[in-house]
Amino acid sequence: MRYQIALLAVGLMLWCTASRAVDMPKVPDISAMSKGSVLDKVNKSLADQQRKDGQFQFKTGKAEFASGNTKRVSGLLKVISNYSNALSSIPNLHVSAEGHTDTDGTAEANQKLSLARAQTVCGALHAKGMKIPCTPSGAGSAKPLVSPEKSAADKQNNRRVLVQMAK
Repeated sequence: MRYQIALLAVGLMLWCTASRAVDMPKVPDISAMSKGSVLDKVNKSLADQQRKDGQFQFKTGKAEFASGNTKRVSGLLKVISNYSNALSSIPNLHVSAEGHTDTDGTAEANQKLSLARAQTVCGALHAKGMKIPCTPSGAGSAKPLVSPEKSAADKQNNRRVLVQMAK
């Protein structure tokens, strides 16, 4: 009789433990939060890589790459690849490519050009093997880094495609 009661008690304890484990909310990983999320780390690494390699270069007034962008594409892919295991657990993850122009031309033309350049960057990343979806967008000249543009260098700083991870 004692043996049966003991087995019943053990079974009841196991059943209660298992059912409570399912219902309990997950406790956030505080150590990960204090160090920043994986997405934050990846985006910081992507920004650092883009600063190191420089901005994508395009033919004047076009969405065609000028020469010298291979290292930029490869650098971004290397960062994404380095974090691929950690990124695989993030649902709805995609690469965001946001194109920007200088203030030359009309707002409508700059909007189209910035979007087309972002599409070119997405296409280059996919052509080199990136499997993550890429979402291009164009900001035209609405978000300048340098304003007002007083020199050719200012204009060049505003012509860019920012590549980041998003969900």
